Amino acid sequence: MVEQFLFYSEAHIAVWAGLTASNLYSLWTGLQKVSGSAIFYHMHHSLLRRHFTTSDYMNDFARWVWTHLNQPALAEKLASIDPWEFTSVREVRENLLAHLEPYVGEMETFMRVPERDEFQFIELRSLAFPTGLTATDLPSFRDCLQQVGHGSLFYHLIEARLRLGRRSNDFSEWLADCLKEDELAEQINHLSPYAYNLWQLRSKIIELVETRLS
Repeated sequence: MVEQFLFYSEAHIAVWAGLTASNLYSLWTGLQKVSGSAIFYHMHHSLLRRHFTTSDYMNDFARWVWTHLNQPALAEKLASIDPWEFTSVREVRENLLAHLEPYVGEMETFMRVPERDEFQFIELRSLAFPTGLTATDLPSFRDCLQQVGHGSLFYHLIEARLRLGRRSNDFSEWLADCLKEDELAEQINHLSPYAYNLWQLRSKIIELVETRLS
């Protein structure tokens, strides 16, 4: 008997982490101090907010450096960090610091932004809960995908990579392990949420499933 896939979703609460940055140096030191939850919020959770923004820069750090510090070259480097390439928040933090450090080392004075423009470090508190939707085969998997919200997509596709500690996601794991759909699982693994927003990503997965069914 095939093991069911249970669709979960998440409720999120964003809270202030108790740290702010007013210049490049305080951003650098803040990144060393804040919790992994704050890195996750500003790098990974920005995908949820990306659906409602037209900004070219997909993470909060790059956006602030561009908008308030007027350093487009550094902003582009920070924006180039693709969290999808990493399986831990620690690796993401290390890459952010590595991009910032040369700029901090080169500058003797650091322009401070007005208080209203300071970067506010935010932490994310999450609660996962079952949606009541389950799949036992490809047709029911497709039907569930058509119903779930962005919180479920975020949980199973993006957060899963950190939870599993490898370059995979909950959908691909189930498809490969339970349905023996190795090729489909690999195709979904290659879809990056940093190339598409979550709604586009859902459409791509449904398209892949329907192609397999046909």
